[in-house]
Amino acid sequence: MSNILVAAGKGPPGRPAVLAKGLEKVILRKRITGVRRLDIAPFLVLYVLILFKTGYHASRFEWELFTYHCYGLGAAALLHMLTHLFTHWSIRFRVLASTSNVSDIDDAEVVLVVPVRFNGCTELVSLDRRPVKEGLLEVEELSFDFRRQRFVYNPSLHAFEKLRFPDKETFETYGKASGHGTEAKQLAAFDRYGTNRVDMPLPAFSALMKEHLVAPFFVFQVFCVLLWMLDEYMYYSLFTLFMLVTFEGTVVGQRLRNLKELRALQTPKQNIYVYRCGKWEQMPGDALLPGDVISIGRPTSDTAAAGGDKVVPADCLLLAGSCISEEAVLTGESTPQWKSNVGDQLLSDVTARQRLSWKEHKHHILFGGTKILQHTGDKNARIRTPDNGCLAVVLRTGFETAQGRLMRTILFSTDRVTANNAEAGLFIAFLLLFALSAAYYVLVNGLQDPNRSRFKLILNCIMIVTSVVPPELPMELSLAVNASLLALAQKRVFCTEPFRIPFAGKVEICCFDKTGTLTSDHLLLEGLVGDPEPRPPMPPASCSRGGADDAAAGAKKGGKRKERERRVTFRDEPEELGPDGDGPASKVLDEDELADPALVKDPRRFGPRATLVLAACHSLVQVAVGESGAASGGASSGGSAATEVVGDPLEKAALESVGWTFAGGSGSADISLSPDRRVRATLLHRFYFSSHLKRMSAMLRVEDDTPGLSGPSPYTHGDTGAIAAAGGNTAPQHVVVVKGAPEVLKGLLANVPANYDSEYKRYAAEGARVIALAHKALPVELDVAALRSMPREVVESGLNFVGFAVFQCPLKPESEPALAALAASSHQLVMITGDAPLTACYAAARVHIVTRPVLVLGHVEEDKGHAGGGTQGAKEAGTEDDNAFCWTSPDESVRIPFSRNWDDMLRVAFEYDLAVSGDALAHATAVGAASQLIPLCQVFARVSPDQKELVVNTLRAQGAITLMCGDGTNDVGGLKAAHVGVALLSASESTKKSSKKGTGKKGDKDDKALATTGTGSGDKATPATSPGGKRTAGQELLARARAANQPVTPRMESMARMLDKMESSAKTGVDGDMPMLKPGDASMASPFTAKATSVIPCTDIIKQGRCTLVTTVQMFKILGLTCLSTAYSLSVLYLQGVKLSDTQATVTGMLSAAQFLFISQAKPLDSLSPVRPHPNIFNCYFFGSLLGQFGVHLALLMYFYRLALGSMPEGERLSSEAEFKPNLVNTVCYLVQAVVQMMTFAVNYAGHPFNTSIIENRNLYNSLRISAGFIFLVAAELIPELNSSFGMVPIPQHIKVRLVGLSFGAFLLTWHLERILRALFPAPVPPPKGYQCYVADMRRLGLAEGAEDKKKK
Repeated sequence: MSNILVAAGKGPPGRPAVLAKGLEKVILRKRITGVRRLDIAPFLVLYVLILFKTGYHASRFEWELFTYHCYGLGAAALLHMLTHLFTHWSIRFRVLASTSNVSDIDDAEVVLVVPVRFNGCTELVSLDRRPVKEGLLEVEELSFDFRRQRFVYNPSLHAFEKLRFPDKETFETYGKASGHGTEAKQLAAFDRYGTNRVDMPLPAFSALMKEHLVAPFFVFQVFCVLLWMLDEYMYYSLFTLFMLVTFEGTVVGQRLRNLKELRALQTPKQNIYVYRCGKWEQMPGDALLPGDVISIGRPTSDTAAAGGDKVVPADCLLLAGSCISEEAVLTGESTPQWKSNVGDQLLSDVTARQRLSWKEHKHHILFGGTKILQHTGDKNARIRTPDNGCLAVVLRTGFETAQGRLMRTILFSTDRVTANNAEAGLFIAFLLLFALSAAYYVLVNGLQDPNRSRFKLILNCIMIVTSVVPPELPMELSLAVNASLLALAQKRVFCTEPFRIPFAGKVEICCFDKTGTLTSDHLLLEGLVGDPEPRPPMPPASCSRGGADDAAAGAKKGGKRKERERRVTFRDEPEELGPDGDGPASKVLDEDELADPALVKDPRRFGPRATLVLAACHSLVQVAVGESGAASGGASSGGSAATEVVGDPLEKAALESVGWTFAGGSGSADISLSPDRRVRATLLHRFYFSSHLKRMSAMLRVEDDTPGLSGPSPYTHGDTGAIAAAGGNTAPQHVVVVKGAPEVLKGLLANVPANYDSEYKRYAAEGARVIALAHKALPVELDVAALRSMPREVVESGLNFVGFAVFQCPLKPESEPALAALAASSHQLVMITGDAPLTACYAAARVHIVTRPVLVLGHVEEDKGHAGGGTQGAKEAGTEDDNAFCWTSPDESVRIPFSRNWDDMLRVAFEYDLAVSGDALAHATAVGAASQLIPLCQVFARVSPDQKELVVNTLRAQGAITLMCGDGTNDVGGLKAAHVGVALLSASESTKKSSKKGTGKKGDKDDKALATTGTGSGDKATPATSPGGKRTAGQELLARARAANQPVTPRMESMARMLDKMESSAKTGVDGDMPMLKPGDASMASPFTAKATSVIPCTDIIKQGRCTLVTTVQMFKILGLTCLSTAYSLSVLYLQGVKLSDTQATVTGMLSAAQFLFISQAKPLDSLSPVRPHPNIFNCYFFGSLLGQFGVHLALLMYFYRLALGSMPEGERLSSEAEFKPNLVNTVCYLVQAVVQMMTFAVNYAGHPFNTSIIENRNLYNSLRISAGFIFLVAAELIPELNSSFGMVPIPQHIKVRLVGLSFGAFLLTWHLERILRALFPAPVPPPKGYQCYVADMRRLGLAEGAEDKKKK
């Protein structure tokens, strides 16, 4: 096959390129039709030749040759069928058989698309040619669809590129948007972009079943069953075929259920007003086209009453009006986002000519799938909307929207893991060597007998070869996985890809997100540092015993006041005030303030300007809420509706700490009020926070009506105003308040304090989140229009520093024990977070990720205040030299220049634990050093979602088995890239509030109702009913029992309560607080979803994974021993006439299936062991144990065969062609095979330290006891009728004694052999640090000797 490669970039003539992330290359091909296909033409020639030769020998009456040619015709048909099936099994083979090479793109009909590694499977797709209109011209467009994306051929670039949408135009262009003015433009847009659908068609059961029935393993299994049928094992064959079809049917049913759940996540699109051809018309959301101008907002009351929860139907740019949207579908965070229109961008020619950036201007964009909580229309908009909605223009539709891209990530980002893996194939190839040897032995000996049936001989040889793959192999492997699936579900961990569970047992590197995963997402304001104007401590009288009592009384009246008067100990949870004032509030100064005078913890002592920044520089919004806690209403919401302030947890914590109140939303101005409501700060204009700029600012009008104040307000000019004895209010003042990353604001300050860097880095190194606060008074003579037209660079310059706000994100109590257990059980730990490097390093040190002195790789300009300080941001990655970055310790005592040289990086990693910032990682990626740097690091901070995926993929590329744990949809890339992705799914804020409200009253009533359900005896008990008056399932059970005059036993009552609990869980979620899956959860893309708020489920998954892995390995060993014994029985013993009856084969198969089932039910131990299981079967322990045990089994079988043969009369011996007839050899060999089967299960059960012992696995233990009892029963001939029904004859006494004694001896020998080999060849243990993997390089650099010296010390 000649490949027309599509590399990234512009290709030479005849070799088009592909300009798309995620695609490695494409190969252009042309279809071969008819008999010219390579899977048809050669076989037609072969059929003609065979038929000609067959007819020729028949005409000459050469019947033996005629028979051979008939067999050859059947073999050719079988080979043809196998070749056809290979076109389903291998995409490369299908391309080879059904397509041909082309040298010109005009001749191509199909495209073989090859994605990059870890990004899914290769596919063969059609190359479409269709006419499209470009203006007045009609041109032919070449394109192909791959994973719901269209790639269009660009002749000028000679490359395929993604279909372009109008999503990067200038704001001036968008400001003039008026929709599609003619029907011709509408049709052209429809032809180009198609419908606005994110659809996933549900395949029919028959189609999925067909896919499973042509799978390689199933075809082989059916082939084996047919062979057994030809050898007259009818019952055994039918039993096996029934099990196989039933199993595949259950797998197909589970796939359909998963697809239905995924389809249920699609929110239906409601009708929406669209402006086309100069008029408004209502259309379904599916009919939207890029370039459409639409009216969008909250649903009307009619739509809401009909159950319509309107979502944004496509990615749109807001032209007029404003919205509050919830973007949980994209970020996993329920924090609402304020969306403003592009009017500010059109105020100046410079910004109007700026192109739309999806990262920088996302506060103007409504993303598809998100919900609009509130909206405010603009009556002065250029195009007035008919329903007072917001005016927007559609940018992207379908699978190119934000929600569509998330859905594509879920569906196509990685290969799905199945039971039919390469490991099983290699193991089968190993067993095949023995089977081929046995088949050759049978063939050679059989051909020496001219009277032997050639058909039976060939059939027997084929059966020997196929015996190495037991038909139940995939089913047995699935049993272990499905048992683990149920065990994890009981721990509230759910898995969508069951065959990833064994990967959890192989995990070497565990990666964790920080905020919301290891730490709480609830922030606490610790205090203020560096405030130039702190207020004096409160008078002692206010903190006396009586004052404390008054404070406690006030706290009972208002919860918020109590929150404000809390004292927090640094790095700990907030400390509650004692009822008698015996808490920290009863002291003049907090103990921590005495120990650290620089940290002002009492918000009442904050300076006025710092207080104003904390209270008014935010993006919080006020939304109307109903009784259920869900946001409701739109612009027309009445003032009497309950409201709630929602937004960033950090901003909410700051607002609540200073005691100010906030009012505002999309329908009114944002106003912040002081606790006494005398100071009023009204928002005039806001520059939104940008992750690129790392700051935000707001321009305010401040009105201070404090009595006795004359001159400037301290909130605008600091404590410089003179306080007179009487009267006088200040005029309104204009100020700008700014907050952001300390290293960014440093470059914007008029005067930088001398201890600026040391102050914030000291607290950041302690794990706190430090936010710099700045303030500047604006000229009074400027009006609001002039203020709003000021460029951001001017507004955010010459600022006055007013302090550092120190926030603490408490570590979850379960994080440290969980990660300590993982570290102690031979796992490497890594943190991947978007938080600041110093904060991340401190948290990493507390959870055993960082265990040595740490260095942070960052940009040297960050310390000078220039990193991202301007609106242009940092330089493009890869354009700077390595000396622009350096390794720095948290206290800056160590500074090492960064070098991309491998030896230099390894030397640094040998001495220190390493952390990397997102900018440094981007630089390393651009210069090609990321693949070497990433495995050496423990902490990745300030990284983007794409960089999280990069880190995990790089670790995978190094050969490591990875686990990624996160809680938001921004972790989706990492979760899908990891072998084991674990999404933590916690209840939403509204759910928590509603559950708290219902705990006291409704919850108590429900508990009482449940407690009284069916309690008591007879008719005295009055069963409770469900709220709707309908009986629950448990009540119905008890009612039927009483109606039948049956006694209600305690067991029946327990069952009734269990049924009620299951019914309640089914209605409201697993624990009654939320459903498991909803749009926006990281669980949509993660193979594992844990309904928990801590990382404890990661340890549960690894425990279960190790248990499953050990169970799978021991199943391979048991199946291998069984197959080797079967190959010997079908070869050597078969030639001697030793056979099993149909009943014996069926009972043996049923016992084996039952014991496999019981092995799969092994449970993991409560603690993780430092000993690791073997990650695969290719090791000395596995094959040494396999061959050693097989040798013992083979010796036992051969000895008793010869012993029975010598004790049996010559006339009772059977030939290999004879039908089964009971005799001594058959009887003894059957008993020995049964003993070997029982011995195999007993010896190879793993047990401690990974799962429960064989005695604790009661089902397996009892089944082995029953098997031993059955063997003893038939061997001792205690029930002669039973022996006769099994086709067995009496056994001489000397054989019985030897059978018992040697069987017990063989058991002891194999048991000790297994344990000795397990101790001699333990599983390899990965090093705790990444640099320790490079032993050869460390020795070359002389670092290995230093490591040994450290260990000795």
